[in-house]
Amino acid sequence: MRTADAATGTVDVTVLPSSVDATSRIYALHPDQPLVTGIRRGQPFTFATLDASGNQITEQLGLSAVQKGRLFPVNGPFEIEGVTPGTAVGITIHSVVPAAIGHTWTRKELGIAAPVDFHVRELDSMHPVIDWGDGPRITVPSKVHIGTIGLLPDNPTEPRRLGRYGGNMDFAVIAEGATVWLTAQVQGGGLFVGDVHASIGDAEVCGSGIEVAADITLSVETCSEWAPVLPTVVSNGRAWIIVDGDTFEEALHLGVETCTRLLSDAWGMSVPDAYLAVGLLLETRICQVVNSRLSLALSLAGGADSAFLPEDLLK
Repeated sequence: MRTADAATGTVDVTVLPSSVDATSRIYALHPDQPLVTGIRRGQPFTFATLDASGNQITEQLGLSAVQKGRLFPVNGPFEIEGVTPGTAVGITIHSVVPAAIGHTWTRKELGIAAPVDFHVRELDSMHPVIDWGDGPRITVPSKVHIGTIGLLPDNPTEPRRLGRYGGNMDFAVIAEGATVWLTAQVQGGGLFVGDVHASIGDAEVCGSGIEVAADITLSVETCSEWAPVLPTVVSNGRAWIIVDGDTFEEALHLGVETCTRLLSDAWGMSVPDAYLAVGLLLETRICQVVNSRLSLALSLAGGADSAFLPEDLLK
């Protein structure tokens, strides 16, 4: 425990257990899972994550040596004080500190048009560069972020899935300073977090970003007057909703429908007018194409994204 110090500006931080055991990391999501380590609202807490392979995949390790049961671990599920089903939970990311080295990889049936059965490259997580050929070194943009963050769903699933509860969103905006708003499905919320990336390209086409272990510091807050209909991400004064579907068309249909309804309700427009406005203001980013359901992040330009959540939460 670190106590507040006015001179240095430090705040209380509860350091959660970081050992690899059944109480701190899980590999499946179930609404009846026991919750661990109660989280107090407004109290920052820090914990350590493994990368998406469970720290197994390196340039030296063949695919046959990877234990499938250790893939895609997430920390949690953590109990949040005072949270009941239907509660809006805001998870603010204070810091994501990656390990020095990360790895990107692909395999058949993981990425889009993967040309090899299995291939891995090691990269510096803070200053990644591609120097794999005879051409100039290519600087990879630093985009340290959390790929998977959510609250336990009301139906069993895997951490690599996503839905209204959050999950594997792979949206690079979920980084330091961002707040992710989700609606709790179970008593206590059951926060789970993992799958940190040092960088990622749009759509994660090879099936991975720069996958990396990390130390993460978060805090949580709740809102009793409002709850998001879809995962809502706030960063640098912009709001985004995350939508998913079996196809991009299905995901976009849900997103446009939601944006239209929210804009109509918040700004007192008729539904037809709100729909035309969405057609002029919509901004769309591809999150990922490699999971069983595809995902998009949607926002509205011109300040119309303020329709996504109460004004005091758009910070």
